[in-house]
Amino acid sequence: LNSSPTRHNKPQCRPGRVLSMSATRVCFTGKCPRASPGGTRRLDRRNWQSKRGNFARASTSTTAHGIAEWLVANGGECSAVRAGVGSRGRGLFAARDVRTGESIVRIPLKACITDFASPNPYPGCPYSVTLAAAILTERDAGSSSRWAQYVASLPKEVVGYANCNEALVGDEDVIRAAVGGDDALVHELQKYASLVIGSHAAIVATASGSTGPAGWNSRDWIWAMSQVHSRTFRVDLEVPAAYGARFGNSGNREQTVRLLAPFADLLNHDSDPNEVCCEWGVERVVRNNVGSDFLNAVAFVVKASRDIQKGSEALVSYGERSDPHFFMYYGFLPKKNPFNRAPLFRTLQEAARWYARLCGDPQENVEACVRERAAAVAEIDLDGDVGGVLGFVDGTAKATAREAAALEVGENATVDDRLLRLFHVLSGEEEVAVAAARIRAAEVLSAMNKVNANRDKQSSETAALAASFRGRRRALLRDIV
Repeated sequence: LNSSPTRHNKPQCRPGRVLSMSATRVCFTGKCPRASPGGTRRLDRRNWQSKRGNFARASTSTTAHGIAEWLVANGGECSAVRAGVGSRGRGLFAARDVRTGESIVRIPLKACITDFASPNPYPGCPYSVTLAAAILTERDAGSSSRWAQYVASLPKEVVGYANCNEALVGDEDVIRAAVGGDDALVHELQKYASLVIGSHAAIVATASGSTGPAGWNSRDWIWAMSQVHSRTFRVDLEVPAAYGARFGNSGNREQTVRLLAPFADLLNHDSDPNEVCCEWGVERVVRNNVGSDFLNAVAFVVKASRDIQKGSEALVSYGERSDPHFFMYYGFLPKKNPFNRAPLFRTLQEAARWYARLCGDPQENVEACVRERAAAVAEIDLDGDVGGVLGFVDGTAKATAREAAALEVGENATVDDRLLRLFHVLSGEEEVAVAAARIRAAEVLSAMNKVNANRDKQSSETAALAASFRGRRRALLRDIV
């Protein structure tokens, strides 16, 4: 659906039929070669995937070469790459020409810190709490810890806006200003802050003595949580019954496992699919029933998804994610992000209510009108769950669910097809649907411009990142208007 950038009068409400559109997103300018994918890609269940939880670039002051030696001493292999510093900070670079399908890093699972093999600090805690506690436990163990060298190499700084003081304990209006007035992001940040603060309180309250968990202060805990949310890999793995009980299963079943993979977590991200050259997964070293030797018989492996020339950086994708996820949990924004989006509505129901108000419908709350809007939403939302209430699970799952439900604009002036189809159902005209989307984009842009975005001078780096985040959102909205 292409449209010239002309102004439209206010839409009029008229009944109509669904406009048939095959693309998930619709281009407003006609400049993009194809419609970009809407929502989030459904992750398949294969072992080899190019998906990752979160990642942050590590400090260049740590000894990456020492981690490589540690990995080899613990049964790993990484001779195809070396640690170095490039335009993205510290990363991994090809030490020689690497062919497609070749392993560049191989780490026995026993050398990884996993959520299923680490003790839960308290019953029912999410993976991030389990792994954060594991990091601090190994740190406290000092030189006696198997992972002492790895933990010592982790960045000393807290990673991501979600873990800064402003987001954790700041005033709601200040947080809202930082995220450009996006109430959904404010809510997500508040939920995450509740997890960080609440989990720390629960751990300290149940600890005994003055060392170990009892001695973990809030700064320690925030740092550990930020490392987990910025460095964790996610894999699908058949977990033996002995470990499966941790997931509520009595037999061997495939589970989603989170892990910290020393040395491999130096891999940097690129949002451009043409730049990504690596993918990761798990491989069984011993093909029979490994039983109690499970951690020795499975390896976390990074492979080249295309040829990599000597000296080139080995890059992965952390997922086709919009800017908010990188901003909140990774502490950076991709230089170019073709998957960046800005929300117009959080749900189809919200969009339908807004359209009724736009049309000046005095009976928008009358039961018949409510049923009519619900029927229009049902035509678009065939699964019946896009507009549901999103419960907090963890940073990655929360962001995925939020992005799937939201009706957004994207790069190249694209608009979520669900929104245009909804407006077409309610109005009966294609041009009216386009006009309504433009009006909403202008409305959101105006609201962003009115938000007081004055930043705390003591957090200039955080302020600069937030300003860049807001600026990129404004650019998406201006393309639609």
